[in-house]
Amino acid sequence: TEWWCMTVAILAQDTLIVQSSATRPSSFTMRIQLAALAALAWAGDDRVVVYDRQVLPPTWHKVARADPLQRTSFILAVKQADTSKLDEAFQSVSDPDSPKYQQFLTREEVNQLTASGEQEMGAVVAWVKQGMAGGANQRIEVRNDAVVVTHATVKEVEALFQTELYIYTHDNGHTVIRNFGPYSIPESLAGAIDMTEGIADFPMHRSSTLRTPEAQTDVYVVPESLGKMYGFDDTPAPATAIQMPAEFQADAAYNKGDLKQFYNGTGLPTQKVEEVFGAFDGTYPDTEATLDTQYIQGVGLGVQNWYWTSPGWMYTFANNLVNNKDGVPNVVSMSWGWSESQQCTVSTNCSTLGVDSAQYVARTNTEFQKLGAMGVTLFASSGDSGANGRTDPVCTDKAVHAVFPASSPYVTAVGATQFKQATVGLNGTVPVCGQYKCGVGGVEEAVSYSVAGFTSGGGFSNLTKMPAWQKTAVHEYLTTAPASALPPAGYFNKAGRAYPDVAALGNNFLVYVNSDWAGVGGTSASAPTWAGVAARLNDVAIKTTGKPLGFLNPLLYKMAAEKPAAFTDVVTGDNKCTEYGCFSTCEGFGATKGWDAVSGLGTPNYKELENYVAATLSSRNSVVV
Repeated sequence: TEWWCMTVAILAQDTLIVQSSATRPSSFTMRIQLAALAALAWAGDDRVVVYDRQVLPPTWHKVARADPLQRTSFILAVKQADTSKLDEAFQSVSDPDSPKYQQFLTREEVNQLTASGEQEMGAVVAWVKQGMAGGANQRIEVRNDAVVVTHATVKEVEALFQTELYIYTHDNGHTVIRNFGPYSIPESLAGAIDMTEGIADFPMHRSSTLRTPEAQTDVYVVPESLGKMYGFDDTPAPATAIQMPAEFQADAAYNKGDLKQFYNGTGLPTQKVEEVFGAFDGTYPDTEATLDTQYIQGVGLGVQNWYWTSPGWMYTFANNLVNNKDGVPNVVSMSWGWSESQQCTVSTNCSTLGVDSAQYVARTNTEFQKLGAMGVTLFASSGDSGANGRTDPVCTDKAVHAVFPASSPYVTAVGATQFKQATVGLNGTVPVCGQYKCGVGGVEEAVSYSVAGFTSGGGFSNLTKMPAWQKTAVHEYLTTAPASALPPAGYFNKAGRAYPDVAALGNNFLVYVNSDWAGVGGTSASAPTWAGVAARLNDVAIKTTGKPLGFLNPLLYKMAAEKPAAFTDVVTGDNKCTEYGCFSTCEGFGATKGWDAVSGLGTPNYKELENYVAATLSSRNSVVV
C-alpha cells in the first residue's frame, strides 16, 4: 500500500523522485507498471454516482448527442488541507489595525496554505491521465488543490465519468456540452474529489437590466453624474491600479464599437482594455456586460482595464483567477448572483457537482479568501429581487433568501439607490446630456420597484457567520430599527454575515449598446460604480505604500465609525418587493439611520474616502522601519 501511494504520486507529477533506490525498477519499467496497475485498479473499482440528470433545467433544450471528437473542459476540486492558516493570513493582511496589514501573499504562498495531500492529488491526476489519449500533459493543469482539464474529447470524458454527453442550447442561443443520465467517479477517489464543474452543471442567466417600471423617471445617469454626486472629477487617475469586470457562464461580451461611441457621447477620453481573458464575442453585445464595462471604466477613469469571461460559475472563476499566470487585478466587479441555498445551477441544488450549496459556498469562499490575501478587492452586486430573491419571486416562502456571492464575508456587497429628488445639468458639457436629462445632484433613497423596476437585495447569510468587523454596526441596526424595518424573527438569521456593505446609484444608467443609447438599471450598475471608486482608492494606496488595499470591508467599517462623513447615509426605502412586483406576502428590510440591510453604510463621499485612506496609510508608513 505504501509503495502504491508513493508511485501514484510520482505518476501525478510525471517525474521519478524516489526516496529509496533499493530494488527500484527502471523509470521506463515503473511507468509501464504504474499505467497497467492504474488501469486495472480503476477498471475493477466500484463507482460512485455523482449526479443522475433526468430532467433539463428550464429554458434549456437537448439538441443531439455530442460528437466523440468534440472538445470540452472540466475542473476537479481536490480535497484541501486545513484552511485555518489561510484564514489567519487573510485576516492579518486585511485588518488596518494589524501589523501585517497590506503584507499580501503571492499566489504560490496562498495555494500552499491549502494544498491537497500528495496521496489525494496523485491518485486523482493518475486517474485523469490514464483516461486521456496522447498529449494529456498539455491538456491537464495540476494546481495545488485542483485539476483543470482543457480540450478533452467527448469520448475521453464519457469514458472517465462513464456517462453520455449531449449538445444543449438555451433560449438565448447559448450552447453547451453537458451530460444526461448518471455520471460517476471511482469509489476510491470519492474522498479525494470534493466536486466537479463542467459535466452536469448548466449556466445561469442574469435578469435583464432593461426595465419597464410603472413610474419611470426621466432623469438619467452618466459617469459625470456619479462624479458630481460622489465628489470625484473626470481627470484620469494614473494607470497604476488594475480594475476588471468579471462575466460568467461564457456570457456574450461588450462591443468595442459601442464602447468607443459611449466615450464619444459622454465626452470622456477613450479607455482601452489591456488584457482580455476567456471567450470574447461582441458581435451580439450583452447589455449587462456592456454596463459593467462602460461604468467601471467611466468611474475608474485612467486605471488599467482587464476583462474576464469565465466559462463556469463562481468556483471556476475564482480558482482560475487565483492561478492566472499573468497575475491578478487590484479590483474586480461581479454583477452576478443567485440564491445562497441554490448555488451552481438553475435547478434546486448543487448535487450536479457532487456537493450541497453549503459545501460549494465554503469551497468558493476559500478561493475568495486567497484573492483577498493576494491583495484583490472583490465587489458583488447585492441582487435585484429584494430580500426575497429571484428564487421566490412572489414571496411564498416563510423566509427571506440571501444571495451569493454578495453574502460572502470576503467580498464587498453593493446595493442600489435612486434619485428621490434630483437636479439636472451637464447639457452644455456632456454631449449625450443634450438629448437626455442627466442628474448631477439630489437626495438618494433605496431603489423601488415602482420607479426602478427592481428592488435592491440585502439580508443575512444562513451559511456564514457575522464577521467581527461589522458586528457593532449591524447590532445597532438590529436593536434600534423599528419593527417595520425587519422581517419576522424566524425569517432570517440575525447571527449571519449581513449585507450589503455599501450602495450607489443604480437606476437609469445610460449605456451605448447595439448602436443606440438605452437606460438600464440594477445593482449591476452600482457594483461597477463602487469598483471604479475603489480602483481610484487603490491608486492612492499604491502611490502611498506601493501596495493595493485588498479586501476593503474592515477598512470601510472602521472608516464609517471614525469618519461618518465618508458616506452619505440612505435612510428611506426598503427591499420588501421583488423584481416581479410587490405582494402582500413579501417581507424585507427597511433603510434607517446608520448601517442597514438595504443600503449598507451608504453611498460614497470620494474626497473623504480618499483623505482617510491617504492619512491612514501615511501614518502607518511613517512608523514602518
